[in-house]
Amino acid sequence: MRRTLATIAIIAPIAVLLIGFRDTQAVPAFARKYALTCGACHTTPPRLNETGYRFRAAGFRWPEAIGSKEHGRFDIFDYMSARLQVRYSLNHSKIDSTTRTSDEFKLQAFELYPFIGSFGKYFSADTKVTFGPDGAPSIENAYLKASVGNAKRFFSTRVGIFHPYDGYGGSDSPATISRPFIQTIPANLNGTTFFTTWGFDQLGWETGFDYKRTSIRATLLNGLVLSKEDDSFKVSAAQGGALTARSVAPRSNTSDFQLFVNHIINAEGGGVSLHYYHGNLSLPNNNTSTFFVNKFDRVAVYGSYPVIKHLHVFGGLQRGRDHLPTREGFTSEGGFIEASVPIKRLAALGVRYDWFDPAREKPDDELKGLTAYINAWFYSQFRVVAEYQHRNTRRGVAADQKDDSFQIRFIYIK
Repeated sequence: MRRTLATIAIIAPIAVLLIGFRDTQAVPAFARKYALTCGACHTTPPRLNETGYRFRAAGFRWPEAIGSKEHGRFDIFDYMSARLQVRYSLNHSKIDSTTRTSDEFKLQAFELYPFIGSFGKYFSADTKVTFGPDGAPSIENAYLKASVGNAKRFFSTRVGIFHPYDGYGGSDSPATISRPFIQTIPANLNGTTFFTTWGFDQLGWETGFDYKRTSIRATLLNGLVLSKEDDSFKVSAAQGGALTARSVAPRSNTSDFQLFVNHIINAEGGGVSLHYYHGNLSLPNNNTSTFFVNKFDRVAVYGSYPVIKHLHVFGGLQRGRDHLPTREGFTSEGGFIEASVPIKRLAALGVRYDWFDPAREKPDDELKGLTAYINAWFYSQFRVVAEYQHRNTRRGVAADQKDDSFQIRFIYIK
């Protein structure tokens, strides 16, 4: 089975290369409004270059245009976009002599951007609703933002539902499908803590300041809520009102807090980022109906740089602190390093190594993974991204779990 996965992982990138690439457009709403191509704002989409990062930071306008009246006739189609994702996945898992294999072809998601862009002299908005094959639609973005200042320095504030943070370089959206382990795997000593630094689009209020190549964001967030589904606990973002699941645990009256700092070193995605998150979440005590409040912290540092013309290096380190019902603390730790090689304009091959220890106090529980990918854009708004990942999970005195997966997504955005 691993031989089959490896064969697919080799053939898929070659097939993509044989198709060939064409010049692509930016997010269609922005392409229509500003007559841009992807290369104006991206290195390998969705990763941003300095121009794209500052465009987003200023509220989907050029920073020098803050405070200026919008020119031209208002056209609602310049503020709307949609994206369709189809996925094929093949997975193989092995524990000792026991193996399990599955494959699936499915509609991954239909994503609608009802309104995204700048309006007036200072305001902008971003809305994104995702429709999946399972469950109700999810709101990933629904916020209003105001930006005041000039191209050299400006203040901004936004309120509503938004992604955890807007990174740059190593902390930006990855060119492949999966995110690093440190962003997607929760700390776990004798039970999951549920929280991850990516994946929860919360209700919050953020205030930021940009000065030349440095940006600072301080955010108060509504946090997460613990609910129960089919006798299992699950956690979701507290997005407010009817969008928040019914909690089965007492809610903390304290907001979560986040600080994010980006500094641009190189215009083509080189930079450093600092992320700090302090949160509160009620967790089940030994999977019972009693609960305790876990006050947790995460600190991460990211870095990236285009070392040479055809080699871009990314990396990150994260350390976390969580608490048990006894109020004792435990530590999680992990990191990743990634190398990306451009193969054509806006397309790249890459490989990433991940390591994560969900509890330093617990021996032999580390996860390690190697991910290889190709990210290609062609035929205007069509993207193909293929990924092969091998993951090894240590399980104490039990046999390690080895997981091999291949996934390819076909994405069309209009």
